[in-house]
Amino acid sequence: MPGDSVVITPTVIVAALVAIAVLIFVPHIFRLLVRLATFFIPVAIAVMGIAMIMNDETIFERPGAAQRVVRFVTMNSAAASQSGSGSVICQMGNQPQPGTPAETAPRKRVAKEEVFGKAHGGRTALPIATPAPFDDVFPELIRRSYPGIPRQKLFQLSQDTINSLGGWKIVKADPRNFTIDCIYTTQIFKFEDDVRITVQPSGVIDVCSRSGLARPDATSMLRYFPGDLGANIGHIKEFYEALEPKMDEVYKEEQDRENAKKPR
Repeated sequence: MPGDSVVITPTVIVAALVAIAVLIFVPHIFRLLVRLATFFIPVAIAVMGIAMIMNDETIFERPGAAQRVVRFVTMNSAAASQSGSGSVICQMGNQPQPGTPAETAPRKRVAKEEVFGKAHGGRTALPIATPAPFDDVFPELIRRSYPGIPRQKLFQLSQDTINSLGGWKIVKADPRNFTIDCIYTTQIFKFEDDVRITVQPSGVIDVCSRSGLARPDATSMLRYFPGDLGANIGHIKEFYEALEPKMDEVYKEEQDRENAKKPR
C-alpha cells in the first residue's frame, strides 16, 4: 500500500548479507543466475506475448500498459460492469459480482438506445451513475445493454452466439434465471475457463469469466500463478463482439418496422 513503511528486521539484514557474500565469493553461482535469467526472462516475455495474441488482447489500450500488465499477471478472473472497472472480479455463485457504478455503454450502442427509446415512448434511458476512475476502465469490460429487446430473445441470441464460437461449449442454459454457463477450452494447452452469461430484465447482458485453474478443486501446480495473461477479458470481448452483429440486425429490423408504420 502507498505510504506503508518497510520494516527491516535483523533477519532480513543477515539474509541479505549472506546472499551478497555468496554472490561475491562463489562467482559460478552468480554466473549461473545470470544465465538462467538471460534464458527465462525472454521465454517468459515470449509466452506472455503469444498468450495475449491468442486472447486478442494487448497492453497498449486503455487504461495503459502498466495497469494492463499488472492485471494480466495478478488476476485470474474478469467481469463486465457498467463502468468497465478492471478491479471487478468474477464470482461463480448464483450470480456474477455486480459491477461498480457506471459509465454508459459505448457511443454506437448509446445512439441505438436513443433511437429505440424514442420509438417506445422514451422509457429505455439508462440510469446516470458515477464513472469509475479513469485509470481503471477497460473498454472490453463495459457491460452491454440492449433495451427494448425481449429478454427471451436476448437469451436465445446469446446461446446462438456461443454456439457460433470456436472453443466455447454450453454446459447449462437455465431459462428460469436466464443464465448460461459455458466452458471455454484453449486451443493449444486445452485449459478450461468458466464463463457465465446472465440476461437481466432491463436488457443488460452480464458476462463473467474465471480461469479453470482458479476453481476450488483445481490441483494443477499452475493454480499458484495468480494471473490469466488477459484470457478472461479476452473471453468477454470475444462474446460481445460476436453478439454485436446480431443485435445490429435486431435493431435494424425494429427500425424498419417503425419506419413502415409512419405515414408517407
